Amino acid sequence: MPSAGTGRTLPERLSVVEYRLLLAGGITVKPKRRQTPEEDLHRACFAWVGLLTQRHPILRWMVHYPAGGKRPKGEAGKLKALGTKPGVPDLMIPRPHRGRTGLAVELKSPTGSVSGDQKGWLSALEEDGYLTAVCRSLEEFQAVVMRFLEGKP
Repeated sequence: MPSAGTGRTLPERLSVVEYRLLLAGGITVKPKRRQTPEEDLHRACFAWVGLLTQRHPILRWMVHYPAGGKRPKGEAGKLKALGTKPGVPDLMIPRPHRGRTGLAVELKSPTGSVSGDQKGWLSALEEDGYLTAVCRSLEEFQAVVMRFLEGKP
C-alpha cells in the first residue's frame, strides 16, 4: 500500500515497533521476504534438533544439503559442475548409530510432491541401511528422529 505523501510502498503488515518508527520519523520499512512452508519446516526441524544435540551428540552430524530451490543459471551450472546431484535428501546424518548406517529425511510442505530423483535417493539409502522418511510436519520429523536415536525399526 502506498504511504501518505511519499509515493513509497509499504508492506501490508507492520509490527508495533515498525509502525511506531514509521510514525515517529517517517522511516521506510522494507517488506519481509515470505518464507515457504517447506522453509518454515526446515527451520523448525533444525531448531528442535539444536535443543536435543547436547543429550544426543549424534545429532551434531545432521546436515542440510542445499541442492533444491530457484537459482540463477550461472550458479546452478556451477553447482552442477561441482558435483551437486538432484534428489539428495534435505537432511542427513551420514554416521552409523544403533544398527543404522545413517538417517536421511526429505522435508515437504503438506502439498509438496516427492520427485523421482528423491525417491531414488531414499530407496538407495534405505537399501544401504539408512532410516529414511518423507516428513510433512515437525511432529513427523520428531517421530522419525526419535526412532533413529532409539534404534527402533
